[in-house]
Amino acid sequence: MAIVLSQTDQPSTTHRDFEEELVAVLLMKDGLEVSIIGDVANIEADSTDALCLEGVRGNLFFISWYNDEQAKLHLESAGVVGTYDGHRAPATLLIASPGHYDPLQRKIHCLNLSQFEKPIDARRVILKTLEETQKARSEHNQQQQTPLNDRPLAPPTRPMPKRQQPRTTGDDLDSLLDAFDDIDV
Repeated sequence: MAIVLSQTDQPSTTHRDFEEELVAVLLMKDGLEVSIIGDVANIEADSTDALCLEGVRGNLFFISWYNDEQAKLHLESAGVVGTYDGHRAPATLLIASPGHYDPLQRKIHCLNLSQFEKPIDARRVILKTLEETQKARSEHNQQQQTPLNDRPLAPPTRPMPKRQQPRTTGDDLDSLLDAFDDIDV
């Protein structure tokens, strides 16, 4: 799951320090990558922040100073679609054909940083959510594999016996030519 932090555009050193410390503690955890963008409310269509969001494929953990509804509105205006809190986003895009990426299948988790006193508290919530998502995904995969495991096993197969070539009791010249055909020169 991609983690994207939207920095505040308010001139608050408290918010900036909180964001820096949160990124530092998240990067200490193996396997986590954090992308940092400017304030999601101010993203322009041709900016690198918009390209960063556009490049995220799959589930997204979005961290900002906005509540869930505000974050959802800002992400949708930036072109990010997916499922927020179990509700599917409006289908403004064509559904992708099989084998292609379908952003409507993406799950987006939003986290409001203003509800935490310390960055370590936000880190705990992020890690817990990621762990629950991973657990749910593995349970889903096991449920999909279970019906296949309940099927009776197919009987073991034996190799097909070699066909015997009929031997003709023809003349010696045919046998000699057949022998020459079998020689690899």
